[in-house]
Amino acid sequence: MMCRKIKKRTDRVLIACLLVFLLFLTGCWSRRDLTEISIVAGIGLDRTEDGKIILTVQVVEPAAVQSTASGKGGSAQQKPVFAESYEGETVYDAVRGILSVVDKKMFFGSAQVLIIGERLAQDGIEEVLDYFIRDHDFDYEIYILVAKDTTPMEIFEMETDIDAIPSVYIYGTVDNTESRGTVKKTMLIDLIKEMSGNEKQFAIGSITKAGEMRVKTEGVAVFRDGKLAGWMDRYETRGYLFAMDKIKNAIINVPAGNGKIAMEIMRSKGKISVEFNNGELSALIVNVKVYANVGEYKGKGRLETPDSLYELEKALGEEIRKEITMAVEKTQKEYCSDIFGFGSYVRKYHPRYWKKAKRDWLAIFSELPVIVNVDAKAERVGIVMSPIE
Repeated sequence: MMCRKIKKRTDRVLIACLLVFLLFLTGCWSRRDLTEISIVAGIGLDRTEDGKIILTVQVVEPAAVQSTASGKGGSAQQKPVFAESYEGETVYDAVRGILSVVDKKMFFGSAQVLIIGERLAQDGIEEVLDYFIRDHDFDYEIYILVAKDTTPMEIFEMETDIDAIPSVYIYGTVDNTESRGTVKKTMLIDLIKEMSGNEKQFAIGSITKAGEMRVKTEGVAVFRDGKLAGWMDRYETRGYLFAMDKIKNAIINVPAGNGKIAMEIMRSKGKISVEFNNGELSALIVNVKVYANVGEYKGKGRLETPDSLYELEKALGEEIRKEITMAVEKTQKEYCSDIFGFGSYVRKYHPRYWKKAKRDWLAIFSELPVIVNVDAKAERVGIVMSPIE
Protein backbone atom coordinates (compact mmCIF):
# COMPACT_ATOMS: atom_id res chain seq x y z
CA MET A 1 0.00 0.00 0.00
CA MET A 2 2.79 2.45 0.93
CA CYS A 3 4.70 1.71 -2.31
CA ARG A 4 1.50 2.32 -4.28
CA LYS A 5 0.94 5.69 -2.58
CA ILE A 6 4.53 6.80 -3.19
CA LYS A 7 4.31 5.76 -6.85
CA LYS A 8 1.11 7.79 -7.23
CA ARG A 9 2.84 10.89 -5.84
CA THR A 10 5.79 10.41 -8.20
CA ASP A 11 3.39 9.97 -11.12
CA ARG A 12 1.64 13.16 -10.05
CA VAL A 13 4.91 15.09 -10.38
CA LEU A 14 5.51 13.56 -13.81
CA ILE A 15 1.99 14.51 -14.91
CA ALA A 16 2.62 18.06 -13.65
CA CYS A 17 5.78 18.14 -15.75
CA LEU A 18 3.86 17.04 -18.86
CA LEU A 19 1.12 19.61 -18.27
CA VAL A 20 3.73 22.33 -17.97
CA PHE A 21 5.25 21.18 -21.24
CA LEU A 22 1.81 21.34 -22.91
CA LEU A 23 1.41 24.94 -21.78
CA PHE A 24 4.60 25.83 -23.55
CA LEU A 25 3.40 24.11 -26.73
CA THR A 26 0.65 26.72 -27.21
CA GLY A 27 1.03 29.66 -29.55
CA CYS A 28 1.41 32.25 -26.80
CA TRP A 29 3.71 35.21 -27.50
CA SER A 30 5.63 34.46 -24.26
CA ARG A 31 6.08 30.72 -24.94
CA ARG A 32 9.42 29.04 -24.27
CA ASP A 33 10.94 25.99 -25.82
CA LEU A 34 10.57 22.78 -23.79
CA THR A 35 14.33 22.62 -23.36
CA GLU A 36 14.33 25.97 -21.57
CA ILE A 37 12.58 25.07 -18.30
CA SER A 38 13.54 23.15 -15.17
CA ILE A 39 10.87 21.50 -13.00
CA VAL A 40 11.55 22.32 -9.33
CA ALA A 41 10.46 19.62 -6.85
CA GLY A 42 11.86 21.15 -3.67
CA ILE A 43 13.01 24.56 -2.45
CA GLY A 44 15.40 25.33 0.40
CA LEU A 45 16.21 28.63 2.10
CA ASP A 46 19.06 29.29 4.52
CA ARG A 47 21.40 32.10 5.53
CA THR A 48 25.17 32.41 5.34
CA GLU A 49 27.35 33.66 8.20
CA ASP A 50 27.61 37.06 6.53
CA GLY A 51 23.83 37.37 6.19
CA LYS A 52 23.19 36.39 2.59
CA ILE A 53 20.30 34.18 1.48
CA ILE A 54 21.13 30.67 0.22
CA LEU A 55 18.54 29.40 -2.24
CA THR A 56 18.63 25.65 -2.92
CA VAL A 57 16.52 23.95 -5.58
CA GLN A 58 15.96 20.28 -6.30
CA VAL A 59 15.30 19.93 -10.01
CA VAL A 60 13.60 16.96 -11.68
CA GLU A 61 14.81 15.32 -14.86
CA PRO A 62 11.49 13.91 -16.16
CA ALA A 63 13.03 11.43 -18.62
CA ALA A 64 15.32 10.04 -15.91
CA VAL A 65 12.46 9.74 -13.41
CA GLN A 66 10.35 7.85 -15.94
CA SER A 67 13.30 5.56 -16.68
CA THR A 68 13.88 4.91 -12.96
CA ALA A 69 10.18 4.24 -12.28
CA SER A 70 9.95 1.75 -15.14
CA GLY A 71 13.20 0.00 -14.18
CA LYS A 72 14.88 0.78 -17.49
CA GLY A 73 18.39 1.99 -18.00
CA GLY A 74 21.88 0.69 -17.39
CA SER A 75 24.73 1.58 -15.07
CA ALA A 76 25.22 4.95 -16.76
CA GLN A 77 21.62 5.93 -16.11
CA GLN A 78 21.00 9.64 -15.59
CA LYS A 79 20.11 10.76 -12.06
CA PRO A 80 16.41 11.63 -11.70
CA VAL A 81 17.10 14.85 -9.76
CA PHE A 82 19.92 17.24 -9.03
CA ALA A 83 20.38 20.03 -6.46
CA GLU A 84 21.93 23.47 -6.93
CA SER A 85 22.25 26.49 -4.69
CA TYR A 86 23.03 30.20 -5.04
CA GLU A 87 23.72 33.05 -2.60
CA GLY A 88 21.94 36.37 -2.97
CA GLU A 89 21.15 39.52 -1.01
CA THR A 90 17.42 38.68 -1.13
CA VAL A 91 15.32 35.68 -2.13
CA TYR A 92 14.37 37.33 -5.42
CA ASP A 93 18.03 38.09 -6.10
CA ALA A 94 18.93 34.43 -5.47
CA VAL A 95 16.05 33.18 -7.67
CA ARG A 96 17.36 35.21 -10.60
CA GLY A 97 20.99 34.56 -9.74
CA ILE A 98 20.65 30.77 -9.75
CA LEU A 99 20.12 30.98 -13.50
CA SER A 100 23.87 31.53 -13.72
CA VAL A 101 24.46 27.94 -12.56
CA VAL A 102 21.29 26.33 -13.94
CA ASP A 103 20.84 26.59 -17.69
CA LYS A 104 17.03 26.64 -17.74
CA LYS A 105 14.29 28.86 -16.38
CA MET A 106 12.91 27.59 -13.07
CA PHE A 107 9.29 26.44 -12.83
CA PHE A 108 8.38 26.58 -9.11
CA GLY A 109 4.69 25.68 -9.36
CA SER A 110 5.43 21.95 -9.00
CA ALA A 111 7.51 22.29 -5.79
CA GLN A 112 6.38 19.84 -3.09
CA VAL A 113 8.28 21.15 -0.04
CA LEU A 114 9.94 24.33 1.18
CA ILE A 115 12.69 23.59 3.72
CA ILE A 116 13.98 26.42 5.92
CA GLY A 117 17.48 26.18 7.36
CA GLU A 118 18.08 26.49 11.10
CA ARG A 119 20.28 29.58 10.84
CA LEU A 120 17.70 31.43 8.77
CA ALA A 121 14.95 30.37 11.18
CA GLN A 122 16.94 31.81 14.09
CA ASP A 123 17.31 35.14 12.30
CA GLY A 124 13.62 35.29 11.35
CA ILE A 125 11.56 34.04 8.42
CA GLU A 126 8.86 36.67 8.00
CA GLU A 127 10.84 38.86 5.59
CA VAL A 128 12.09 36.03 3.39
CA LEU A 129 8.58 34.60 3.01
CA ASP A 130 7.44 37.91 1.54
CA TYR A 131 8.65 36.85 -1.91
CA PHE A 132 6.63 33.61 -1.83
CA ILE A 133 3.50 35.50 -0.83
CA ARG A 134 3.82 38.03 -3.66
CA ASP A 135 4.87 35.71 -6.48
CA HIS A 136 2.02 33.87 -8.23
CA ASP A 137 4.29 31.05 -9.45
CA PHE A 138 4.30 29.28 -6.09
CA ASP A 139 1.70 26.79 -4.85
CA TYR A 140 0.17 28.01 -1.58
CA GLU A 141 -0.33 24.38 -0.54
CA ILE A 142 3.40 23.61 -0.56
CA TYR A 143 4.54 21.98 2.72
CA ILE A 144 6.95 23.97 4.89
CA LEU A 145 9.50 22.34 7.21
CA VAL A 146 12.38 23.58 9.33
CA ALA A 147 15.65 21.63 9.09
CA LYS A 148 17.15 20.59 12.42
CA ASP A 149 20.88 19.72 12.69
CA THR A 150 21.17 19.71 8.90
CA THR A 151 20.77 22.01 5.88
CA PRO A 152 18.36 22.07 2.94
CA MET A 153 21.22 21.18 0.58
CA GLU A 154 22.19 18.10 2.63
CA ILE A 155 18.58 16.92 2.52
CA PHE A 156 18.12 17.55 -1.21
CA GLU A 157 21.39 15.83 -2.08
CA MET A 158 20.24 12.70 -0.29
CA GLU A 159 19.67 9.67 -2.53
CA THR A 160 16.81 7.55 -1.26
CA ASP A 161 15.71 4.19 -2.59
CA ILE A 162 12.13 4.83 -1.45
CA ASP A 163 11.31 7.31 -4.20
CA ALA A 164 13.11 8.62 -7.25
CA ILE A 165 12.36 12.20 -6.16
CA PRO A 166 13.44 12.93 -2.54
CA SER A 167 11.05 15.90 -2.26
CA VAL A 168 8.11 13.60 -3.07
CA TYR A 169 9.37 11.17 -0.42
CA ILE A 170 9.56 14.00 2.13
CA TYR A 171 6.09 15.22 1.14
CA GLY A 172 4.75 11.71 1.76
CA THR A 173 6.22 11.45 5.26
CA VAL A 174 4.54 14.73 6.21
CA ASP A 175 1.28 13.68 4.57
CA ASN A 176 1.30 10.57 6.76
CA THR A 177 1.03 12.76 9.85
CA GLU A 178 -2.72 12.13 9.96
CA SER A 179 -2.01 8.56 11.07
CA ARG A 180 0.86 9.51 13.41
CA GLY A 181 0.10 12.79 15.11
CA THR A 182 3.78 13.54 15.79
CA VAL A 183 4.48 16.38 13.34
CA LYS A 184 2.57 19.48 12.37
CA LYS A 185 1.56 19.59 8.72
CA THR A 186 2.10 23.22 7.70
CA MET A 187 1.23 24.60 4.28
CA LEU A 188 2.32 28.03 3.05
CA ILE A 189 -1.25 29.35 3.11
CA ASP A 190 -1.67 28.19 6.75
CA LEU A 191 1.56 29.88 7.79
CA ILE A 192 0.54 33.14 6.14
CA LYS A 193 -2.71 33.11 8.13
CA GLU A 194 -0.91 32.36 11.40
CA MET A 195 1.59 35.16 10.80
CA SER A 196 -1.14 37.72 10.06
CA GLY A 197 -2.10 38.23 13.74
CA ASN A 198 0.29 39.42 16.45
CA GLU A 199 -1.66 37.76 19.29
CA LYS A 200 -0.53 34.25 18.29
CA GLN A 201 2.90 32.79 17.66
CA PHE A 202 3.36 29.91 15.22
CA ALA A 203 5.02 26.52 14.94
CA ILE A 204 6.28 24.60 11.89
CA GLY A 205 7.00 20.90 11.47
CA SER A 206 10.67 19.88 11.67
CA ILE A 207 12.80 17.58 9.51
CA THR A 208 16.08 15.84 10.34
CA LYS A 209 18.28 13.29 8.60
CA ALA A 210 17.92 9.73 9.91
CA GLY A 211 20.87 8.20 8.09
CA GLU A 212 22.34 8.57 4.62
CA MET A 213 19.13 7.66 2.78
CA ARG A 214 16.32 8.58 5.18
CA VAL A 215 14.71 11.62 6.74
CA LYS A 216 12.56 11.91 9.84
CA THR A 217 9.69 14.38 10.01
CA GLU A 218 8.76 14.54 13.69
CA GLY A 219 8.35 17.33 16.19
CA VAL A 220 7.89 21.06 15.61
CA ALA A 221 9.98 24.20 15.54
CA VAL A 222 8.55 26.82 17.93
CA PHE A 223 8.77 30.47 16.88
CA ARG A 224 8.54 33.69 18.84
CA ASP A 225 8.15 37.00 16.97
CA GLY A 226 9.03 35.26 13.73
CA LYS A 227 12.28 33.75 15.02
CA LEU A 228 13.10 30.18 16.03
CA ALA A 229 12.80 29.84 19.81
CA GLY A 230 13.34 26.08 20.15
CA TRP A 231 12.06 22.60 19.40
CA MET A 232 9.44 20.21 20.76
CA ASP A 233 9.88 16.43 20.56
CA ARG A 234 7.33 13.99 19.18
CA TYR A 235 5.43 13.59 22.47
CA GLU A 236 5.25 17.32 23.22
CA THR A 237 4.19 17.85 19.62
CA ARG A 238 1.39 15.33 20.01
CA GLY A 239 0.22 17.09 23.17
CA TYR A 240 0.21 20.38 21.28
CA LEU A 241 -1.80 18.86 18.42
CA PHE A 242 -4.33 17.33 20.85
CA ALA A 243 -4.96 20.77 22.33
CA MET A 244 -5.21 22.35 18.87
CA ASP A 245 -7.78 19.76 17.70
CA LYS A 246 -5.36 18.52 15.01
CA ILE A 247 -5.23 14.82 15.95
CA LYS A 248 -7.11 12.55 13.57
CA ASN A 249 -5.35 9.33 14.46
CA ALA A 250 -2.51 8.30 16.80
CA ILE A 251 -1.17 5.42 18.87
CA ILE A 252 -0.81 6.01 22.62
CA ASN A 253 0.99 3.38 24.74
CA VAL A 254 -0.45 3.21 28.25
CA PRO A 255 0.90 1.16 31.19
CA ALA A 256 -0.97 -2.04 32.12
CA GLY A 257 0.51 -3.82 35.12
CA ASN A 258 3.92 -5.01 34.02
CA GLY A 259 3.09 -4.48 30.35
CA LYS A 260 1.52 -1.96 27.99
CA ILE A 261 -1.60 -1.48 25.92
CA ALA A 262 -1.40 0.28 22.56
CA MET A 263 -4.48 2.47 22.19
CA GLU A 264 -5.50 3.77 18.76
CA ILE A 265 -7.10 7.20 18.86
CA MET A 266 -10.11 7.06 16.55
CA ARG A 267 -11.62 10.49 17.24
CA SER A 268 -10.43 13.49 19.18
CA LYS A 269 -11.79 16.91 20.01
CA GLY A 270 -9.59 19.59 21.54
CA LYS A 271 -10.54 23.06 22.73
CA ILE A 272 -8.73 25.83 24.58
CA SER A 273 -10.25 28.47 26.85
CA VAL A 274 -9.33 30.63 29.83
CA GLU A 275 -10.58 31.22 33.35
CA PHE A 276 -11.16 34.59 35.03
CA ASN A 277 -11.29 35.37 38.73
CA ASN A 278 -12.44 38.80 39.95
CA GLY A 279 -11.92 40.30 36.51
CA GLU A 280 -8.37 39.01 36.13
CA LEU A 281 -7.13 36.13 34.04
CA SER A 282 -6.33 33.28 36.42
CA ALA A 283 -5.71 30.12 34.35
CA LEU A 284 -5.34 28.61 30.89
CA ILE A 285 -7.64 25.67 30.18
CA VAL A 286 -7.33 22.80 27.71
CA ASN A 287 -10.24 20.37 27.29
CA VAL A 288 -9.78 17.23 25.21
CA LYS A 289 -12.16 14.35 24.56
CA VAL A 290 -10.90 11.21 22.83
CA TYR A 291 -12.34 7.89 21.72
CA ALA A 292 -9.95 4.98 21.32
CA ASN A 293 -9.74 1.27 20.52
CA VAL A 294 -7.38 -1.31 21.94
CA GLY A 295 -4.84 -2.10 19.24
CA GLU A 296 -2.45 -4.35 21.17
CA TYR A 297 -2.34 -5.76 24.69
CA LYS A 298 0.92 -6.75 26.30
CA GLY A 299 0.19 -7.62 29.90
CA LYS A 300 -1.98 -9.74 32.20
CA GLY A 301 -5.67 -9.84 33.02
CA ARG A 302 -8.87 -9.48 31.04
CA LEU A 303 -10.35 -6.28 29.65
CA GLU A 304 -14.08 -6.96 29.61
CA THR A 305 -14.84 -5.98 33.24
CA PRO A 306 -16.08 -2.45 34.03
CA ASP A 307 -13.23 -1.93 36.49
CA SER A 308 -10.56 -2.85 33.94
CA LEU A 309 -12.10 -0.57 31.31
CA TYR A 310 -12.31 2.29 33.79
CA GLU A 311 -8.63 1.88 34.69
CA LEU A 312 -7.72 1.72 31.00
CA GLU A 313 -9.58 4.94 30.22
CA LYS A 314 -8.04 6.61 33.25
CA ALA A 315 -4.52 5.59 32.17
CA LEU A 316 -5.11 6.79 28.61
CA GLY A 317 -6.43 10.12 29.81
CA GLU A 318 -3.44 10.54 32.10
CA GLU A 319 -0.94 9.88 29.28
CA ILE A 320 -2.60 12.44 27.03
CA ARG A 321 -2.87 14.95 29.87
CA LYS A 322 0.84 14.54 30.57
CA GLU A 323 1.79 15.22 26.95
CA ILE A 324 -0.42 18.33 26.76
CA THR A 325 0.95 19.66 30.04
CA MET A 326 4.54 19.13 28.87
CA ALA A 327 3.81 21.03 25.66
CA VAL A 328 2.15 24.01 27.33
CA GLU A 329 4.74 24.32 30.09
CA LYS A 330 7.64 24.11 27.64
CA THR A 331 6.25 26.91 25.50
CA GLN A 332 5.57 28.93 28.65
CA LYS A 333 8.77 28.46 30.65
CA GLU A 334 11.42 27.84 27.99
CA TYR A 335 10.21 29.61 24.84
CA CYS A 336 7.69 32.21 26.05
CA SER A 337 5.68 31.58 22.89
CA ASP A 338 1.90 31.25 22.73
CA ILE A 339 1.63 28.82 19.80
CA PHE A 340 -1.66 27.55 21.24
CA GLY A 341 -3.48 30.80 20.54
CA PHE A 342 -4.70 31.59 24.04
CA GLY A 343 -4.11 35.25 23.17
CA SER A 344 -6.41 34.94 20.15
CA TYR A 345 -9.07 33.43 22.39
CA VAL A 346 -8.79 36.29 24.91
CA ARG A 347 -8.88 38.92 22.15
CA LYS A 348 -12.05 37.38 20.68
CA TYR A 349 -14.06 36.64 23.84
CA HIS A 350 -12.60 39.14 26.35
CA PRO A 351 -11.72 42.21 24.25
CA ARG A 352 -11.79 44.63 27.18
CA TYR A 353 -9.18 42.64 29.08
CA TRP A 354 -7.13 42.06 25.91
CA LYS A 355 -6.90 45.79 25.26
CA LYS A 356 -4.88 46.31 28.44
CA ALA A 357 -2.99 43.00 28.33
CA LYS A 358 -1.92 42.64 24.69
CA ARG A 359 1.41 44.47 25.04
CA ASP A 360 2.55 42.19 27.85
CA TRP A 361 0.70 39.10 26.71
CA LEU A 362 3.66 36.75 26.37
CA ALA A 363 4.84 37.63 29.88
CA ILE A 364 1.31 37.07 31.24
CA PHE A 365 0.99 33.82 29.29
CA SER A 366 4.25 32.50 30.71
CA GLU A 367 3.12 32.89 34.33
CA LEU A 368 -0.41 31.50 34.18
CA PRO A 369 -1.21 28.03 35.54
CA VAL A 370 -2.63 25.53 33.07
CA ILE A 371 -5.58 23.22 33.71
CA VAL A 372 -5.79 20.18 31.41
CA ASN A 373 -8.93 18.05 31.36
CA VAL A 374 -8.97 14.85 29.30
CA ASP A 375 -12.06 12.67 28.91
CA ALA A 376 -10.94 9.35 27.41
CA LYS A 377 -13.32 6.60 26.29
CA ALA A 378 -12.38 3.07 25.23
CA GLU A 379 -14.92 2.00 22.62
CA ARG A 380 -13.64 -1.37 21.44
CA VAL A 381 -11.22 -3.85 22.95
CA GLY A 382 -11.30 -6.35 20.08
CA ILE A 383 -12.32 -9.99 19.92
CA VAL A 384 -9.59 -11.20 22.28
CA MET A 385 -10.31 -10.02 25.83
CA SER A 386 -6.98 -11.07 27.35
CA PRO A 387 -3.41 -11.20 26.04
CA ILE A 388 -2.32 -14.28 24.13
CA GLU A 389 -0.38 -16.60 26.41
